[in-house]
Amino acid sequence: MELTRNKTIAIILASVAVGSVVGSLITYTWLSATVRISNTAQIKSVGVSVFKNGECTIELTMIDWGFLEPGETKNSLAYLKSTSNVPINVTMVTESWIPANATTFIGCSWNAEGRQISPEGIIPVNFTLTVDKATKGLKSFSFTIAITGSG
Repeated sequence: MELTRNKTIAIILASVAVGSVVGSLITYTWLSATVRISNTAQIKSVGVSVFKNGECTIELTMIDWGFLEPGETKNSLAYLKSTSNVPINVTMVTESWIPANATTFIGCSWNAEGRQISPEGIIPVNFTLTVDKATKGLKSFSFTIAITGSG
């Protein structure tokens, strides 16, 4: 008798619990609403490429400065093309000098530092290599030009 009574109480409690959950879900469903909001966006893309020609069909991967004399300055024309979908500003640094002390006698600059390029825009740039008059003992050198577009 006691066992049957405990089973009956357990069934009643389980039914009440299930009824409460189901009732809550039904009430929640009746008292809720869903709103959907569409979204659209563009992903910001920043990039720059360097070319030998103004039509930007021949990539510039190396500048051969040739033979240089102490005190000499040489120029090399190139074209920067933005591959960005936003305006970018360009900066340049030189790195990986071989030999490392070549920077004591040689400098490389350009006329585009901080310039802004519009999306897909093209600008001519002039790289200038300057060899110090006091250069001695340096027979050859190499370095890398690193151009960064940021926007």
